[in-house]
Amino acid sequence: MLFKRNALRESHWNPLVKASDNAMALPFWLNDNPVITTSQIKGDLQDIQARCGSVSLVIVDYVQLIEPMRRERGENRVQEIDSILKQLRAIAKQFNCAVLGLAQLKREVDSRSEKRPTKADFRESGGFEQEAAVMLGLYREDYYDKQSTQKGIFEVSVLKSRFSSETTVNLLFDERFGQFKNLVTGSFTSKELNNSR
Repeated sequence: MLFKRNALRESHWNPLVKASDNAMALPFWLNDNPVITTSQIKGDLQDIQARCGSVSLVIVDYVQLIEPMRRERGENRVQEIDSILKQLRAIAKQFNCAVLGLAQLKREVDSRSEKRPTKADFRESGGFEQEAAVMLGLYREDYYDKQSTQKGIFEVSVLKSRFSSETTVNLLFDERFGQFKNLVTGSFTSKELNNSR
């Protein structure tokens, strides 16, 4: 946001440079091919594993954009997504890594009064609920209600977890930097929170 508004101040540069240096030190690969299959993802990971020895995290943005394998084309969309999710889960097991898949929600969320996401809101949702170890739903009250008293508060709901109970965690979101901070420890000062609004 600050870049877009040309509002960067001198005090912003040191944290940005430090974050950039930290990011550059991490082994990081980006595949921005607009058309990709799980087979291609697997091939890329095999190449990375051969060079680096291990893979820690795979982020898929987003799951519904993955192309079905040729043999699966012609199936209905729910079956295609179910198959893609099974393949992503198999990739996580094969490479012993976490796979974080971003997913589109159904559009009906915006037309109802209660906009907090549920498991049923995941588009083509059956496979997500079956295959995912953890499902998270994100919600910002001030996105829908500009007069909200919850400015800057981002709800992260654990909709499903094989490792813990379902719960909701509140984070503070600094829109200027796209940065989340811990609400419990008060990582935001009141001045920072006011500036992020």
